[in-house]
Amino acid sequence: MKRLIPVLSAVILVLIVSSCGGGEETASNGLKYSLISSGGGPSAENGEFMIINMRYRDQNDSIWMNSAETGFPVVLQKDSTWTDAEGSIYSIFADLKKGDSASFSVSCEQLFSKTFKAPMPPDVDPNGTMTFEVGISDVYDRAGYQAWQQEMQEQMRIKEEAKAAEQLEEDVAIIDQYLEENGIDAQKTETGMSYVITEEGTGDNAVSGSTVKVNYTGYVLNGEYFDSSVEEIAKEKGLYSAGRTYGPYEFKLGTGSVIRGWDEGITLLNKGAKATLYIPSPMAYGARQRSQQIGPNSILVFDVELVDIVN
Repeated sequence: MKRLIPVLSAVILVLIVSSCGGGEETASNGLKYSLISSGGGPSAENGEFMIINMRYRDQNDSIWMNSAETGFPVVLQKDSTWTDAEGSIYSIFADLKKGDSASFSVSCEQLFSKTFKAPMPPDVDPNGTMTFEVGISDVYDRAGYQAWQQEMQEQMRIKEEAKAAEQLEEDVAIIDQYLEENGIDAQKTETGMSYVITEEGTGDNAVSGSTVKVNYTGYVLNGEYFDSSVEEIAKEKGLYSAGRTYGPYEFKLGTGSVIRGWDEGITLLNKGAKATLYIPSPMAYGARQRSQQIGPNSILVFDVELVDIVN
């Protein structure tokens, strides 16, 4: 069992804690900890930011949080109250310097009441213990921390783009196979979305910046329906909601108010045209869990009708 409680601020880096022996120490509030290694770096001043690799587990060896797996180190801003915080593990962090690594244990009851300052979850044994292993990878003043954040955000952006590109390639292959197996003759855009024009419209295509009105019915590639703007179809597919106003959805193209697959797909249509759009997950909701039907990396299919181009 793995559990993660987001009780401490997190940002975005994986750094490995080294160990090379040490001894037992006592924090200013009396909590004991073992200094595994001493990095010899500077201490954080009040108001400065500590970047911390952290793992903690309960007495049953169930891991509640591991920054090496999540990719998110813990970030704490040192406060002058840490040294006097009765029963709080912050007093231990006040002792640690850049490059230090340490381990310590604390009772669950004390951890939640003194450090997390939150009610203890009902499934947690108040007489149990939490064991922490921490390493101080860096210490920054505010300017240094902001620069670090920007650098890490850029690294994360590059990483996410690489993942999305890999997922896109996988989704396109799945869509291609689906279309072939079902004898569907579709066209494909340069971005990887496939589409079939099922009814031609009139006039010029919608363009980015146009305000459009679109009727739609959406389902995942396995055929499970999740939404429709058409009342009759909503009733037929078991999606009907009595409190909803049905009818074409109005939005402005190219503003990011809808998924990328729609921003691109609707520009393939002119007024009155109908189409089916096969949208890879990076052009839809990506790795997010959008709903019960739309799980992470879901390929979406939309039957759409461009009812009107307002301007």
